[in-house]
Amino acid sequence: MNTKRIFILGLIFLITTSTNALASDLLSGNIRAQGLRKQNNILVYLARAKGPLPSLQKEFVLDQNNLTFSPHILVIPEGATVSFPNNDKVDHNVFSLSRTKKFNFGSYKPGESHKVVFDKPGIVELRCDLHSEMLSYILVMKSPYYALTDKKGNFFIDVTGLAPGKYILKTWHEKLKNSKVSVKLPAALKSKLAIKLKRGAPGVLYK
Repeated sequence: MNTKRIFILGLIFLITTSTNALASDLLSGNIRAQGLRKQNNILVYLARAKGPLPSLQKEFVLDQNNLTFSPHILVIPEGATVSFPNNDKVDHNVFSLSRTKKFNFGSYKPGESHKVVFDKPGIVELRCDLHSEMLSYILVMKSPYYALTDKKGNFFIDVTGLAPGKYILKTWHEKLKNSKVSVKLPAALKSKLAIKLKRGAPGVLYK
C-alpha cells in the first residue's frame, strides 16, 4: 500500500470519526403537543445543567412589524441585550409587567428603537399598550443547554462538554403544561426521546 493511499484512508477515517463525535453530542427528540396544529416554539432545556453561556456580545432583536412581534418566542442567555426596533408604520408602546423584567418604553415612533438588558432568568411576557393583540415572550436561560422545536416537534440540544450523569429535561410553552423527563448522559444520546404534552397553564422556567 503506497503512502498516498494510506494518507487518503487516514483522512477518511478522521473525517468519519469527527462527524460521529459531533453527532453523539446532540441530545435529540420529538414532542407531540395536544391541540397544537404546529409543534414549533416549544422550549426544551436541561434545568440544572451548568455550562458557559454564549457570548453576550451578540445583540438579540425583537422586531415590531405589521402589528406583530417577531419572533413570537425569543430565547436568550441571562445577561443578554435585546433591541426593540419599531419597523412598523404606526407608533408602539412595548411593556412588560413580568417579575423577571419590568419596563415600559412609552409610545415610540416608526424607525425608533429601545434596548433592555435581561439580567435575571425566567419568563418575560411582552405586550403593546397601543395594540392589545400583540403578544410575545422572551425566555431568559441560565445555561446554554436548550432548544426550540421545529414545526414537526423535533429538537436538538448540543450537550458538548457536559459531564456524564443524570439530568432533568424540562419543557415550556405558553399553551401547554410543563413536563419534565429524567435523562442519563451519555446513554440518552443513543436514541431519540419521545415526549407528549397536554394543554394547560404553563409553569415557571426556574424555581
